Amino acid sequence: MITHLLKILHRHPLWSTAILLLLGMALIFANMVFLAHKMKEDMAEHYAENYIQALNTIQSMYSSSVVARVQSHGVVANSDYKHNEGTIPFPATFSIELAEALTNPKTGITTRLYSDFPFTTRKNGGPHDEFESLALTTLRFAKDKEQPFARYEMVNGRYSYRYAKAIIMQQSCVDCHNTHPESPKKDWRVGDVRGVRTVTFPMDTANQQVNTGWTVTLIVMLAMSLFGMGLIFIIIQALRASIDTLSKTNTAINRFVPHEFLNYLNKQNIMDVQLNDNIETRMTVLFSDIRSFTELSEHMTPEENFKFVNDYLNVMGPVVRRNHGFIDKYIGDAIMALFDNADDAVNAALEMLTVLEAYNTEYLKNHNQPIRIGIGLHRGKVRLGTIGEHGRMDSTVISDAVNLASRIEGLTKYYGVPCLISEDVYRQLNDSSEIHTRYVDKVKVKGKNVPVNIYEIFSADESPACAQKLATQALLEEATKLYAVKEFNKALVLFYKVIAEFPDDMVTQSYILRCTQYVSDGVDKGWDGALNLDSK
Repeated sequence: MITHLLKILHRHPLWSTAILLLLGMALIFANMVFLAHKMKEDMAEHYAENYIQALNTIQSMYSSSVVARVQSHGVVANSDYKHNEGTIPFPATFSIELAEALTNPKTGITTRLYSDFPFTTRKNGGPHDEFESLALTTLRFAKDKEQPFARYEMVNGRYSYRYAKAIIMQQSCVDCHNTHPESPKKDWRVGDVRGVRTVTFPMDTANQQVNTGWTVTLIVMLAMSLFGMGLIFIIIQALRASIDTLSKTNTAINRFVPHEFLNYLNKQNIMDVQLNDNIETRMTVLFSDIRSFTELSEHMTPEENFKFVNDYLNVMGPVVRRNHGFIDKYIGDAIMALFDNADDAVNAALEMLTVLEAYNTEYLKNHNQPIRIGIGLHRGKVRLGTIGEHGRMDSTVISDAVNLASRIEGLTKYYGVPCLISEDVYRQLNDSSEIHTRYVDKVKVKGKNVPVNIYEIFSADESPACAQKLATQALLEEATKLYAVKEFNKALVLFYKVIAEFPDDMVTQSYILRCTQYVSDGVDKGWDGALNLDSK
């Protein structure tokens, strides 16, 4: 699932980023709403607590600083002080009337001090609604009577916060209430809940302010989101353009420097390659060349020549890659390719000859003669690396194996065959029985003193030639063995039998000419059976 999500993010970066940004904004906004609501509740509780604390403080100061002092001078405190001249209100009466005076119908803030055991002369001294009754009962039986009782509810059509705190009996309160004739309860104890003081204030104004703040905040966040999305869009487009340019640059570089070349040098990218970086390894080198290309070019304009070469290479290049090789360089119409193993190289050579036949089908529509190519393969140690100078360098492969592969390709002209391989390639084939091969000759190419055994690969030959080579293969092999031990007369007999069945075989024709000369003139004392070829 994570992999699938990553693919979606990769394919649709803009939409994915936009969704993630909006989701992040939504989470931030939700968290802000939660924090604001919590802060609003905390502030409401703090405000209500301070409000009640202020009333309790005023009542306490009135009791200690006013009532106690005037009573020492004979002034009496009375709950019905308004009808008794010379008396002052009880502290509880003062607190109740103070709360009534502080109640403001415009603001909706109300406060009450009530009890379920009010004095008999006090009207409406008990709880007025379900909240006040529940608060009184809850606080009376609570373990911690100092804890408030609060909740939100609708009061007079306004969403309000109601907060209640218990009035705890002190010793002076117990002494008064248990002896006063108007008290309906005479068994009060210290710590009992005598009554409850509540404060109620509407939250609609605060909510409206908060909602206005949220609206502004939401608009600002949306504006920031749109700005951020626009900025991200610009950045993503710029990154896409850069990545596209980089991708095209890498593709262009790969056309000049094969990716396989970097792998052999153990480099991550072309920027890591330095002048004189090189390694030694064993590889199979393939050379191919178009027969009589100079003659073909004489009948073309330079533009036609370029088009012809590119059309041809466009057909042959993919064959190399399909067979796990890579092209080291194009030398005009010639191809130099490298392979890790001999089987891939031979398969590539055979496929090149096969696709050439298909190419000739189209080519012959506008030309008289088909294109013919020669292919030479050799396997050996090569030194792969960079040459040149710091201002201009190139990748290349340097070794005797490369030179020998080029010489073997040149021998295809002499022997009149399309594909020749060295014995080093022949011995590396995993199953040569699946490929039609025949021994051709032992040669010393120009610049080499060590003879090389070469073989022909003719699996891709046209049916008549392939059948003739298969039919005469045993005779040719026996004749070459006689030739190698200087039995030239016996060898000639067999070579003529081969020619009788396969008149166009230039390999046999070459042997007949040499045998005839050796029978007539003899051979040097150091003759080793190798044919010395001075031409490339």
